[in-house]
Amino acid sequence: MTELRRRRLEENQTLFRELNERIGATAAAQGGGVHAYEFVCECADIDCFAGFELPLEDYRRVREAGERFLVVPGHERPEVEEVVERLEGIGVVQPRPAGEGGAEAAVG
Repeated sequence: MTELRRRRLEENQTLFRELNERIGATAAAQGGGVHAYEFVCECADIDCFAGFELPLEDYRRVREAGERFLVVPGHERPEVEEVVERLEGIGVVQPRPAGEGGAEAAVG
């Protein structure tokens, strides 16, 4: 994968993360609560608008690690990222170091 393509994928993920940050801020302004909120997949596909539900607390915990993104099952890109955790079926991915590729990491 070229460096240009890799950067484009990262830009797409960042765009979706910014949308989810706004959703999270709105949820927090409304009092948060323990129920799940609807977020969007933060995968690298600019045409993806898949949604998923996750408690605001879980979303915030993942976001504390700035390099991590939330993606629906099947939207992982093992050539550029690895799954480091799963939350209620949602993959938590982080970019692989440049030049490193491979299969999805085994997570439970």
